[in-house]
Amino acid sequence: MGSVLNNLLRSRSEALGLEIGAANLKLVELGGRGPQLRSFAIRPTPGGLFHEGLIADPGALAEEVRELVKEAHTRKRHVVTALANQVAITRIIKVPRMERKELEEAIRWEAERYIPFPIDEVVLDFDLLDDPAELEEGEEMEIVLAAAKEETVVQLVETLFAAGLEPLVVDLKPFAGLRALEPRLAPREDGERPITLYLEVGAESSSLVFLRGERPLLVRTLRVAGRDFTQAIARAFGMEPEQAEEVKREYALATLSTEDEEALLELEAPKDRPSPAEIYDAIRTILIDFTTEVRRSLDFFKSQFGEENLDQAYIAGGGSKLKGLKGLLSDALGINFSEIDPWENLKIDTGRFDAGLLQELGPEFVVPVGLALRGVSRVG
Repeated sequence: MGSVLNNLLRSRSEALGLEIGAANLKLVELGGRGPQLRSFAIRPTPGGLFHEGLIADPGALAEEVRELVKEAHTRKRHVVTALANQVAITRIIKVPRMERKELEEAIRWEAERYIPFPIDEVVLDFDLLDDPAELEEGEEMEIVLAAAKEETVVQLVETLFAAGLEPLVVDLKPFAGLRALEPRLAPREDGERPITLYLEVGAESSSLVFLRGERPLLVRTLRVAGRDFTQAIARAFGMEPEQAEEVKREYALATLSTEDEEALLELEAPKDRPSPAEIYDAIRTILIDFTTEVRRSLDFFKSQFGEENLDQAYIAGGGSKLKGLKGLLSDALGINFSEIDPWENLKIDTGRFDAGLLQELGPEFVVPVGLALRGVSRVG
């Protein structure tokens, strides 16, 4: 798991984890045994740098990344980064049993059935989910197929070079986030591998991954994300995006019930701001759309894999910080969602890093920590 797109560039050097997001740029440096947190930084992404996952202003983005590296006070220049969900295609497909070398030669022919644009315009990679040696002749094996337009990958790589960095691996966000969750994917005491749902709510897109142990079963990109809530607030109250984002962060609730009366009192907004109840009305349609998308993915999973019961479900990403969202999904879907603490398996110097700040930033740092973990694992 997680070797996707690593054929683009290979190295055994330690590297920083860099997530280039539509809302924030995030950097994590890990090192040593443990591994140990050495530095991290987060910087808001200025508007206009991205459009539907594509870099709209490479020069300005390179400058922002340079400033982010300065804020992290790191001397490392090798990075592991990830493509936006909207510009990457991920499929779990079945192919005839063959050795990896044979598959490397045949993968472009296999991929043509799943890629919606000319195959000679894409960067492809794959990872085996089955060991060919354990399969009988004539049996099919499953692989993870990943693809992105070559021009998109090249633009990202060139932007990072312009920022003074050397990208070693271009990964996929859903798989990067799973590395921070890896200890919880191990077999249980009875030897059974848990069925897990991982939901990452980003700024411009969200993703779902279903797994059995560490084996991905289904990967989906959702069209509803954090920015949809912000835009709904901006439209309802005639606010600029920055003001609407602040209102969402401070006063928005994903559910209103009698149990939320205490929360409503705590979130009483200033007179010049809409009330939490008014904000809820503004985002209610988006909440319904989002819950419906997750439910449809869950139903599709069950239709494909039978009545597999989920053993655990996790939610991450900056968009997951919307107050009450975890509880709303848990109640609506009958699934107990838990948050991920990306720092829990790292060695952290409490004299250098504020534990409260790390906890607050945890949901937003699941992906960059996962990218940094790949950087110190020297995969490739």
